[in-house]
Amino acid sequence: MPVSYLLFSFLTSLLVAVISIPSIIGIAQKLDLYDKPGERKLHISKVPLLGGLAIFAATLIAFSIWASPYFEQNHLFILASLFILFFMGLRDDIIPIRPAYKLIGQILAAYLVIHFCDLRFSGLHGFFGIHTVSHSVGAMMTTIIILFLINAFNLIDGSDGLAAGLGFIASVSFGILFFLYQDFFMAVLSFTLAGALLGFLFFNFHPARIFMGDTGSMTVGFIISILTIRFVELNKSASGLELFNHRSAPVAVLAILIIPAIDAFRVFVLRLLKGKSPFNADRLHIHHKLLELGFSQAQLALLLYAINVLFIGMSWFFRFENPTVLFYLFIFSALLLAQLPQIMLYCRKKKLIV
Repeated sequence: MPVSYLLFSFLTSLLVAVISIPSIIGIAQKLDLYDKPGERKLHISKVPLLGGLAIFAATLIAFSIWASPYFEQNHLFILASLFILFFMGLRDDIIPIRPAYKLIGQILAAYLVIHFCDLRFSGLHGFFGIHTVSHSVGAMMTTIIILFLINAFNLIDGSDGLAAGLGFIASVSFGILFFLYQDFFMAVLSFTLAGALLGFLFFNFHPARIFMGDTGSMTVGFIISILTIRFVELNKSASGLELFNHRSAPVAVLAILIIPAIDAFRVFVLRLLKGKSPFNADRLHIHHKLLELGFSQAQLALLLYAINVLFIGMSWFFRFENPTVLFYLFIFSALLLAQLPQIMLYCRKKKLIV
């Protein structure tokens, strides 16, 4: 596959997103489909929803055009899962539905790709002493990761441009890796998502003119989870390419998803420690704490983009080092960075710092 092929897939989704979003904004305004200001919201005026419609449509159209030479029958179940999450997210953006119903839809989407695409974890690359796992254990692990990443991107979508920008970084990173490993189907999927997210980001960066809503965050989170699982398994079977120590695949994935993954993990733990549901809305996220420190939404987005890229660069630079040490070092460093704004706010409250 020539690089130009991926470039065209990227540009197709980018153009579809850029062309369609103004019309979608108009439709949302006519139908009064806004995300209205609230106690836990950062925006002070109502902002049109349905941006996820553009992300989904741009990705699907470009993917249908450019992935066709590499399309296999079982890939239909990836599309079926995407449609389930798309319509559920769209329904929730228009008329909110109970979280339990969304969870059921997410589990169904995971079931389809696990059992009909055989897309699942077969082992842990030796992490925790586990090299291979049974089909049922692998299916359970895969379901957990899919649910976690879908909700991680939903949770990080709380500040202008944040989820879209981090999703763009992740999809481009996966796209480059899949191209190098010659998995062209996943490379096209990665770059079509990247183009759609960049097109959306033109309208979503601060001050945002449209939000992606659950339609977008579930679409992005699900596709990223598919790319994650495929990369870990592909890397395991293709270590002869020597792009990575094959056991470093989980480290690369952690680096690519470091911001949404660590933020979601941290918030879930803090909520549980307070005796609350992990899905309760609050202002514990990294972006909330950075805002309290005085960062603007644009500044915090750029800062978190830079940190994400830094971790990706380190994972590549140290890709042949001990992966277990790197994995724990990345987690510790990310958790420390995530907690640093809270520590600074505490010190400011106690007048230990200005």
